[in-house]
Amino acid sequence: AVRSRPAAGAAATRGAGRVHPMVVLRAHAVQAYPPGVDPALLWLLIGVGLVVAEAFVLSIVLAMLGVGALAAAGLAALGAPVAAQLAAFSVTSVAMLVLVRPPLRNALDKGGSTERTDPRMLTGSSATVVERVTDDSGQVRLHGELWRARPYAGTAPLEVGAAVSVAAVDGATLLVYSTDLT
Repeated sequence: AVRSRPAAGAAATRGAGRVHPMVVLRAHAVQAYPPGVDPALLWLLIGVGLVVAEAFVLSIVLAMLGVGALAAAGLAALGAPVAAQLAAFSVTSVAMLVLVRPPLRNALDKGGSTERTDPRMLTGSSATVVERVTDDSGQVRLHGELWRARPYAGTAPLEVGAAVSVAAVDGATLLVYSTDLT
């Protein structure tokens, strides 16, 4: 006679009080998502929320995590198991943080205007007079930008085309002096 193997449930109820480990795992399994919640929609909301939060934080970290959540949303929409969704979120987020964030941050830092507008950085820079500089008016070109200018410490007016140096910054006005010693 051929004996058939009993079902997992039957094995759990029969015998010397032993319970098959899979039955225990199934009986105590925690549901991954609340009832009635679409996992794809949940991941999508998390991803969009992280990307929107990035606009306020400006660290580029939340955006990378948001992309990971969007990858998990895609898998959830395809019906992938929770473990695959978590793996997609983790792998994508780490890859974005390691591979994409550093070059993106460098590119954004290069485009910054700190060097040209921070008063401490402008002091000592060379400029060219484009409109006669007097105590009342004048303009100079510095790093390709036009700036209002006044002579520094009562120096003489500066004529168009003169090479000048920035001695100080007063608000949005450069205080300049002539570099021509003649």
